[in-house]
Amino acid sequence: MFTQNRPEQRLKNRFVWFKKWILERQTYKTLILDSGYSKDTLQRTFYAILEQAPKVKIIQRNNVNLRMDATYFEKFCLVCYQDDFDGYTQLIRFTDKEDYFEMKEDLENLIKLGIQIESVTTDGHKSILKAIKKAIPDAKVQRCLVHIQRMCLIWLTRFPKHIAGQELRSLVLMLLKIKTENDKTFWIQEFNQWFSKHKEYINEKTFN
Repeated sequence: MFTQNRPEQRLKNRFVWFKKWILERQTYKTLILDSGYSKDTLQRTFYAILEQAPKVKIIQRNNVNLRMDATYFEKFCLVCYQDDFDGYTQLIRFTDKEDYFEMKEDLENLIKLGIQIESVTTDGHKSILKAIKKAIPDAKVQRCLVHIQRMCLIWLTRFPKHIAGQELRSLVLMLLKIKTENDKTFWIQEFNQWFSKHKEYINEKTFN
């Protein structure tokens, strides 16, 4: 019974909420409702976990499909560079924003340390795209589906009034189900059909 009160055990028990905060980008408001903890408790827990972050070891690899993403905290920004193959974190940077010069330096250092970058997946931030173009101009660049879906849902709102918006929202919700080349082909076909069906309406909205 006393085990639950040990500080290290409390951190371990609350780590699930830390993962939701980091990986799922859940807000404090949502976490408070789901966990039953106060905002102060969650913040103390999350920063205690961050202070225990392990040292990152860079592993030399070929044809790396890199994931670049930045997460903003109350006092700093964490830029993370991960190998999409197994999610291994090759490099992290604690900073105050997504700075072009810093990210360019990070990419150049990864290359110098034996990381051969074939492609980079990002949220489309201008500074990140500029850094990639300068440091690794031959690398393929693609937009993260999670970020595409998130922005589309914001633009479409939760309850679109027009049938075109309603159907497009259904398509957007299918984005994260794309796992194979066939899935991609099917989604593109569905999208093209949607566009053809509502082309007149889309043109009206575009020019008005």
